[in-house]
This record gives sequence, structure tokens and C-alpha cells, in this order.
Amino acid sequence: LYRVPVTVDVAAKGQKQVALLRQPDVLVERLYAATLDYRDGNGGSRPMTLRLRLQNRKADGLGLAMPSGRVALFETIDGQRLLAGETDIGDKAEGERVDYDIAQSADVRIMAVIGGQSAKARRWTLTLTNARPFDATAEILIPHDIAPRPTQMERRGNSWVWRAIIPANGQVSYSYDQKLR
Repeated sequence: LYRVPVTVDVAAKGQKQVALLRQPDVLVERLYAATLDYRDGNGGSRPMTLRLRLQNRKADGLGLAMPSGRVALFETIDGQRLLAGETDIGDKAEGERVDYDIAQSADVRIMAVIGGQSAKARRWTLTLTNARPFDATAEILIPHDIAPRPTQMERRGNSWVWRAIIPANGQVSYSYDQKLR
């Protein structure tokens, strides 16, 4: 239950917009995200998604249940408060990870190439490029059974999570074998 700190009527078809959260100084991680899917493997590149990630914890500046709805994100540049983006989120409990997917980035891209295939495996090479003047953190969900199993990657659901730092105006690659059944 959320208490609205102003008088509100309940007129038919009436609407009331409420600024539920106005939290300054929330710790936020900026990263670029992508998930491999059926479009990948042909050598074409596509833009990655700019994602802002936060942990809904008091220690990180939040720590309260958040209802689903539309979120507007602002940043201050040269003293001006500017809209950085808007996105929809679902209900989030205290302690839960919150991801805001803001926009596609033409400057940070992913390219996947299938280099070869046998009856048992398919060879993939992923290349991430960064045309920005600063390093970019990337997170790629790989929904494949990788052989041998990676020891330095997190498992999230049925996917492996490859996290990499892409150097400014540079690229980084990762090759692996997809185990075929």
C-alpha cells in the first residue's frame, strides 16, 4: 500500500500521477547488454542495449518495494536536468536486482560468427566493438550449452553470462564451442 501525501479525489475516469520515488544518489551500474538469438551467427553486427542496473538495497540508496509502472530517468548535464530515458518495470521487492533497458546504442555493437560445425559442436566467435571514447562494460547472455563448461562465467537461468570490458574505441572477442545434442 502506498500513501499519497496530497489530497486526491476519486472522480470517475480521474487520474493522478504520483512521483513515488525521487531518489538522488542511487548507486547505478551502466552496462551494455545483448542476448544471442536466431538472428546471430551470420557475421552481421547489431546494436547492444544500454542498461542501467541497480540493487534495491538501502546500502545502495533504495531499499523499498517498488510497484510496477513507468520509470523516467534523469541526469544533470551542465546544470540542466535532462531526461535520459523512460522504461516500464514490474514489481520489485527490496533486495532484488533492477534492470532499466534505456535504448539501443549504435556505438556499442555485437557480432556473432559461426566458424565451423561438426556433428558434436558448433564454433562461435563473439566480437564486441565500442566506438565510444571510454571503456564500456558489456553483458552477453549465451543460451548455448558450452563445452567445456566455463569456469569464469555466471549461470543465469539456462544461459551463460559473459561479462567483458570493451576498451574505448576498441573491441574484445570470445570464442567457444556450442555442444550439439
